[in-house]
Amino acid sequence: MNKTILFQSCHINYIISGKGPALMLIHGFTENHHIWDDFRGKLEHEFTVITPALPAHGGSEFPAEGLNMEWMSDCLVEIMKTENIDEALMVGHSMGGYVMMNLAKKYPQHCKSLCLFHSSAQADTSEIKANRERTIEVIRSNHSGFLHTFIIDLFAQSHRERLQSEINELISAACEISAEGLIACMNAMKNRESSLDFLCTTQKPVGFIIGKLDSRVPFDSVLAQSALPQQSHVLILGDCGHMGYLEKPQQTLKFIRYFANN
Repeated sequence: MNKTILFQSCHINYIISGKGPALMLIHGFTENHHIWDDFRGKLEHEFTVITPALPAHGGSEFPAEGLNMEWMSDCLVEIMKTENIDEALMVGHSMGGYVMMNLAKKYPQHCKSLCLFHSSAQADTSEIKANRERTIEVIRSNHSGFLHTFIIDLFAQSHRERLQSEINELISAACEISAEGLIACMNAMKNRESSLDFLCTTQKPVGFIIGKLDSRVPFDSVLAQSALPQQSHVLILGDCGHMGYLEKPQQTLKFIRYFANN
C-alpha cells in the first residue's frame, strides 16, 4: 500500500505490505523505493516490508536547508511510529546504509539488526569530500548528463549490456529528482559522521553485502569493517559492482532472507 506521512512540513512517501516481523529496505542515492518491488513481492509473505522513499527521492520532499543523515533517519522513525512498529530489521543500500547507521546509533531500540548493502560505516575522507564538491558542480551544470554517467558506472562492466533496460529505467526515474535534491543529499553524505565505533560496540547482528567490483564502496575497506561487530554475516559477490539487487538478485535476496531469520 502506498502511503505518505507529513514530517516537519515535508511529505515523505513509502510502501508497506505483508505480514510478520518488520523489514525495512532503504534505497540509495538517485534511486527510489520502487527498486525493492521485486524483493517485496518475494518477502511480504514472511515479513511486513516497509520501503521508504528518502527525502528528494521517489516524490518525497526535503527541507530547503538542513538536510542531513539525522533528518533522514528521523523520517524513517516517524514512519515506524505511524505504523505502530517498535523495531525492524533494516537493510540499507548505498546512501540508505548511511541513513540506517545514523538511525541505529540514535534509536537503537528501533533497530533489531542491520545490513549494509554495498554501503559503509566509514565517514568520507578529505579526498572523497573534495570529489563530492566537484560532483556538485557537475550536477549544477549538467543534471541529466551526470545521472546517465553516474548510474552506468554503478554496474560492473560484465552486467551492463544484459541489464541495459534496467539501467535505462533507473536513469529515467533519477531524472525526476531535482538538481537541488541531489545536491542536498550529496552534502548530507559528505558531512556524515563515522559509524565505525558503533560497529565495534553494538551487540546487534550486522550484515554486509560486498561486491568485489564495486566502484563506489571499496571492497577491502568494507571487508575490514565486517570484522568489527560481535556478530557479522557476510556475503561476498565476486562478479558484482554496486547494484547487487539487480546484478545478483537471487544471491542477495537469499542472503537478506537468511539474515532476517537469524
